[in-house]
Amino acid sequence: MVVKYLPDLIQIMAFDFGESRIGVATGNTLLKIAHPLDTVTGQNKFDKLDKIAKLIEKWQPMLLVIGKPGNEEDKTKLLASINKFANRLSYKFNLPVNFVNEDYTSSLASGQLNEQHIFGRKQSGKLDQLAACAILETYFNNCIK
Repeated sequence: MVVKYLPDLIQIMAFDFGESRIGVATGNTLLKIAHPLDTVTGQNKFDKLDKIAKLIEKWQPMLLVIGKPGNEEDKTKLLASINKFANRLSYKFNLPVNFVNEDYTSSLASGQLNEQHIFGRKQSGKLDQLAACAILETYFNNCIK
């Protein structure tokens, strides 16, 4: 990973991309603490982008981070969808997009929810938000000095 030197305080928004749901988290480079924001759903990509636009307008991030599987075998379709999503975000919001390895973020999020006695379908939306938090924490830990 490339280490980035950023200003002391910028807002970053992270995404755990899925075809049906997108987990969103935010944090800043000063505190380096990820906070779950929302799980974005919609009938189509345009609905989802409109909801993301409202979050970006409210939180004013200067950088977007998207999780990408590290093990790329048999994930060609998913990787293509993630790349399209990243390109749409970058183009629509004129913001830089970085990728981090998202391996095990959903497992980590599920474990956190299990500890809170939240199981099965009740994890649905919360899982995506916590996975986005794990993605952002990975970025904070590995990409920022």
